[in-house]
Amino acid sequence: MKSVYRIPEKINTLEDKRKRKSIPFFNVIMVVLISFILQYESFHEIFTYDTSRKRFKNVIKGRIPKTDAARLVLKLVETTGIRKIHESIIKKIYENKTLRKGTIAGYVVAAIDGVELFQSTKKNCKGCLVRKLTNGVKEHYHRSVVCMTVGSDPHIIIGQEMLHPRDGKEKDEGELTGGKRLIKRLYETHHHFADVIVADALYVNAPFINTVHACRMEVVIRAKDEKRLVIQDAAGLFKTQGRKKEFTKDKVHVQVWDLTGFQMEGVEKPLRVLKFVEQHSGEKEERMVWIVTSLMDTDYIAIWTMMHKRWDIEENGFHQLKTYYHAKHCFEHAAVETIFMLNIIAFNLREMYLFRRMQTFRKTKMTRREVSIKFKDDLLLHSYRKLIYDDG
Repeated sequence: MKSVYRIPEKINTLEDKRKRKSIPFFNVIMVVLISFILQYESFHEIFTYDTSRKRFKNVIKGRIPKTDAARLVLKLVETTGIRKIHESIIKKIYENKTLRKGTIAGYVVAAIDGVELFQSTKKNCKGCLVRKLTNGVKEHYHRSVVCMTVGSDPHIIIGQEMLHPRDGKEKDEGELTGGKRLIKRLYETHHHFADVIVADALYVNAPFINTVHACRMEVVIRAKDEKRLVIQDAAGLFKTQGRKKEFTKDKVHVQVWDLTGFQMEGVEKPLRVLKFVEQHSGEKEERMVWIVTSLMDTDYIAIWTMMHKRWDIEENGFHQLKTYYHAKHCFEHAAVETIFMLNIIAFNLREMYLFRRMQTFRKTKMTRREVSIKFKDDLLLHSYRKLIYDDG
């Protein structure tokens, strides 16, 4: 945090909009960020327990905030400021060439997908999306589109985009709208941040594919709707072409049909369609997977791997954020995006520490919960204030 990413220094540049400033702004944001790194479950646990406050006194000079002060600051802090801190971390990761070898087959592969944070039928804010349940009750919720590297450690969350409500009778923003906006913003900020974007069937969409191509990246998208013309065309040609290739990987025997040169309405570039028929070990039934991609010359085994590694965003991203970083817990409803961004910063810092600074984390066979206990013990026993406050 201090020597590589200069987080304390950047927190100190955030604008404090409070009228009464009895507790330093830095103390509030730093305590909240550290508590997310330590994977605390709630503000009550962070600001009420004596052991927690003792830990923070070993990091922070001056007064430790209480719950109400923390909530007030989080509601007032500019989300753009927190986002800039996150963007600086991503830039440093690229500068340090963390992803120079790629994540799959030499490509930097990033997945994009939507995640729902929490929902309520009682509480809401101006940023809430709304839907009607089967019983007619309105439910308010928050949803974000996230882009994360997949395929190998460390998994880095490159960015997120909150979906916004719309006024009047128009439907709230959908995942595709947020996904296109996220890809454009990440490209404007980081330029060529990935080689390939992988996504689920929702993203078999001409405007989305064109957006990715305009940002000089390729797509690998799973297609489930066999009524789509591009899939029907491919299915007809595959019948005459016969079985193309076979391979076995990870105890899965796979048959492959593979052709290029397909046109999809609205898409500017030609596409490649692959059909994989998988026979998993111990299962009687076969599974069929259709993939639409703009990678024309890439090995079909690499494309199959990219599609399966898309699940990293669910298993190593959303599962981690919800289970260990408690992103599904409503810490403060009026500061959802700020808190989610701080969660993502905490996630990335831990990933970089475990898989770049330590490098042997997988070999230690420690669980992430054990790492959190170790961090908490160290903060309880030793003072790190000199480290944080040295050099201004």
